[in-house]
Amino acid sequence: MAFRIANSIRPDPTPARRPAKKPAYLAFIHHLPCAVSGVYGVQAAHVSYTSQWHGAYGRGKGTKVPDRFALPLSPSEHALQHSGKLGSERDYWASKGIDPHELANALWGVFCDFDEAEAIVRCTAIINQRLASVGALRSRDEV
Repeated sequence: MAFRIANSIRPDPTPARRPAKKPAYLAFIHHLPCAVSGVYGVQAAHVSYTSQWHGAYGRGKGTKVPDRFALPLSPSEHALQHSGKLGSERDYWASKGIDPHELANALWGVFCDFDEAEAIVRCTAIINQRLASVGALRSRDEV
């Protein structure tokens, strides 16, 4: 007897419980430069839209976005992310040339793998390499 595997059945992507808050990670984010401008004095900005490929299920059904999907943004960029001036949140990140879920997973991985001091150095390097690749890396002389 042959069995047919149904390719249209997908598990419900909604998490069964709320994600645990990670205050140590949110505090860590505040030591990093802004992912968009490179300035310091950032806020932890959660990426709230879905990307199942990256394990991000967004908000909905009484759930919040896990803290691992928080990125460092300057207060002005964080306000712009949520303002809708550039369209949806997905449009905001696309306009900045950033895959926020990929960057968030990279920063989270480094945070989990290294002690805080080394993680700060490595995550700052990840952000600065991205800024340099798009010609947005700030010079040491800029305040």
